[in-house]
Amino acid sequence: MRRVLPLFIVVIAMLAASAAPVAAQDIALLPKYGSIPKTAAQKDADKRFIAEIDRHFHNDRKKGSIEAAKRGWSSLRQGNPNDAMRRFNQAWLLDAGNGGALWGMAAAQASLAKSGEAIRLFAEAAPFMRDDIDFAVDHARALGMIGAQTGNKALVSDAMERFGQLSVRAPDHTLNLQNWAITLYYLGDYRGAWQKVKLAEKTSRAVEIDKGFVAELKTKMPRP
Repeated sequence: MRRVLPLFIVVIAMLAASAAPVAAQDIALLPKYGSIPKTAAQKDADKRFIAEIDRHFHNDRKKGSIEAAKRGWSSLRQGNPNDAMRRFNQAWLLDAGNGGALWGMAAAQASLAKSGEAIRLFAEAAPFMRDDIDFAVDHARALGMIGAQTGNKALVSDAMERFGQLSVRAPDHTLNLQNWAITLYYLGDYRGAWQKVKLAEKTSRAVEIDKGFVAELKTKMPRP
């Protein structure tokens, strides 16, 4: 979900600008447009958007949906969850079975501290993303972080089980080990967090480890 077609960027930007004043309540910032009935003007904007996508992608809405989701992930990585949600909604409008769009919505909600909605969307995306280990890793991270921060023991237990299963499935997955460490950190288990960090440092993608997290962990407990 990194590369975006230049033509698609132009189309999306044009349609987003034209549709912006359609409603006082910007339902495009709500997952799946808030799952509420749309006004006639909003439905008309949807039709125009879909028609443009059909024209530019030769009626391949799944391809258009994938490209919209890529744009959403790009916005999310740039720290713009609202713009990301617009793109993920567009992707979902084009293909309700696009698990990447639902995953993106979940990640965007998590970044806005909307934990309940994030958990629900991760669960909804899961059946579409069974073979995507990066999704599984992100899902476990969300459950662990939300569980640790809210004191929800059931979520923490679920996350820990997932981290362990993923470690068996992909023992060298750097981010799974890091996310496991971060969850342990929030639970106050600094020694356990260091153990996972050390395992992550031995993987081929160790350069991706969050140096800021490691520095923060050092303030709680020196590297053993």
